[in-house]
Amino acid sequence: MEETRAARKAFGRIGIGYTGFLSASIVLQIVLRIFIYVVNREGILDLSRNWYLFATSLANYAAGGMILFLIIKNMPVTHKPVSRKADKNLLVCSYFICITALIAGNLLGRLLMSLISALEGRPMVNPVTEVLKGLSTGTIFAIMVVMAPVCEEILFRRLIIDRIRRYGDKAAILVSAVIFGLCHGNFYQFFYAFGIGLVFGYIYTRTGRIRYTIVFHMIINFLGSVAAIYIQKSMAMAAIYALVLYGSMIAGIVLFIIKRKDWMFWQGEEAVWGRGAGKILFLNVGIVLFFILSAISFVITEFA
Repeated sequence: MEETRAARKAFGRIGIGYTGFLSASIVLQIVLRIFIYVVNREGILDLSRNWYLFATSLANYAAGGMILFLIIKNMPVTHKPVSRKADKNLLVCSYFICITALIAGNLLGRLLMSLISALEGRPMVNPVTEVLKGLSTGTIFAIMVVMAPVCEEILFRRLIIDRIRRYGDKAAILVSAVIFGLCHGNFYQFFYAFGIGLVFGYIYTRTGRIRYTIVFHMIINFLGSVAAIYIQKSMAMAAIYALVLYGSMIAGIVLFIIKRKDWMFWQGEEAVWGRGAGKILFLNVGIVLFFILSAISFVITEFA
């Protein structure tokens, strides 16, 4: 009973940390929007949308990350993954399974949002497309392919998994993937972010090297942003792009089935996986608060 209470407290601390992260990001976005509106209206500065989004993205990661770190910094890091060179088979399989998670999650998100849009009686709007609209290629590359992968892998993989891995790989990977998905703030991105978050978490627990997941994250974001934008300008290239992606998805499904028995998960010195794990991982004050704030963020994004 005492061990269960201690585990719930640890996962609750993680939840409070990411509630702080999300709160700081929301408040900061509101403050910066007001600031930009005032300075543009008064003619003090003429800030382009490229500079605005780059600055807000960097500020969100910095401010939110600082709040998060201050909340969880005293949590013991006792069983961080051992650093080792990744097996080539692991990397190849992970790539194809990532593509599977990306496409399947994207389709699921679009289906859900189309249903919501039909119920609301208004056109479906993809918030990611709206954000990228009108941005220069350089800005998209800087934010999506460089900044986001580096910051997010540190925030949503290393900081979480290093602190809760003592409760087992499965628990650490699942919690990090759920938080990663919810922090994207909309249903379009939640499902595929959750899916690839599971893969990234597994890679990190097996290798202990965050650079592998950063590179994977960069590739996924590049395919979904810069590459997708330019490929859409040519029907032939779009067809080839779709063929490669869906071919990779099929390969990912096959590898997922074939390799499932080869997956290795450390049980943890204070293992919580099994019956009742859901209550320990998610039914605690910190995670519940994070879920509530995430739900509010999803609603704001949908109606904004």
